[in-house]
Amino acid sequence: MKMWIGKVIHRLNWKTVARTIISAGLLAWLFFLTDWKDLAQVWSRLEPEWILAAVAAIVISMIISVRKWQLVLDAQNIRLAWNELWKAYWAGLFFNNFLPSSIGGDGLRIWWVGKVARDNSGAATSVIVERILATTGLALTGLVAAAFVNRPDNRIVISAIILFISLIVVSLGLLGLICLGIFPRWAENRKGKITSFLRKMARHGQKLKHQPGRLVRVGILSVAFQLAVVLVNYCIFRALELTALAWWDLLYVIPVISVAAMLPLGINGYGLREGAYVAMLGMYQVPASTAISASLLFVFLVSLCSLYGGSAWLHYRVKGELADVKVQSNTNSSGRDEVWE
Repeated sequence: MKMWIGKVIHRLNWKTVARTIISAGLLAWLFFLTDWKDLAQVWSRLEPEWILAAVAAIVISMIISVRKWQLVLDAQNIRLAWNELWKAYWAGLFFNNFLPSSIGGDGLRIWWVGKVARDNSGAATSVIVERILATTGLALTGLVAAAFVNRPDNRIVISAIILFISLIVVSLGLLGLICLGIFPRWAENRKGKITSFLRKMARHGQKLKHQPGRLVRVGILSVAFQLAVVLVNYCIFRALELTALAWWDLLYVIPVISVAAMLPLGINGYGLREGAYVAMLGMYQVPASTAISASLLFVFLVSLCSLYGGSAWLHYRVKGELADVKVQSNTNSSGRDEVWE
């Protein structure tokens, strides 16, 4: 028995345990402060037609996301069918919602496309670049909106502006490094799978340097994606009969909440997201019960929709569809490497 307990303790990921404790603690604290009678009244007033509208907005956001990813892959001479990318992106969303890390979904997308295209380094580069531009779009949306928002607290708005500018600078800096294909000198003569993989990623990054038009289009679509996320929240707010925030307020508040949920302190943003909803909406005199309800509805609807991705993944696992997929890719691509098995 002692030996079994020792093995369990040895295998525990203490970072995951710590993040779980933080998320659980924040959620417990928020629910402790919430008036449960008010929470019940909020849910009793729920308008189902706006919930359906929110689901439609989630689907729209996914269409935009898949198109962004496809453009990045095209810029690397990796051309895959829309249907394949559609299933892979939904499966990644499923993993993000039901695994204790958002990296899980990205890893699945890299694995899926790497297997289909037989180009793992190109798949990894595409996901990283798409993530970077998504962060840029998030920060740009919040930054522009902050200039027009009804400012309940100037200090918070100024802090948010500094945060958004910092995210834009860091994101564009990382994108520049990828496009330049910079490779550490100390690793140039080293051998090994990891070094070889990174070298191929650098070559894929250099391809993007010659496709500025596509990258700009991905950046524009990244802003469109953020607008779709704001639309999802708008529909949820209307479902809860919450009309205290104007559109510019939403375009400012939702990106701030999204950044808070991205912090690697909790499990999939739980606790951090709800706390950010309560804090940001509280500046507009929105009760904590309504703010928490909005956050939980957002998570529930996204998770519910992502079940489609789970079914796509299960279907792949049962049928092994990837072996029969036809790929259009540049046969001279220097980034081609082995399939992950």
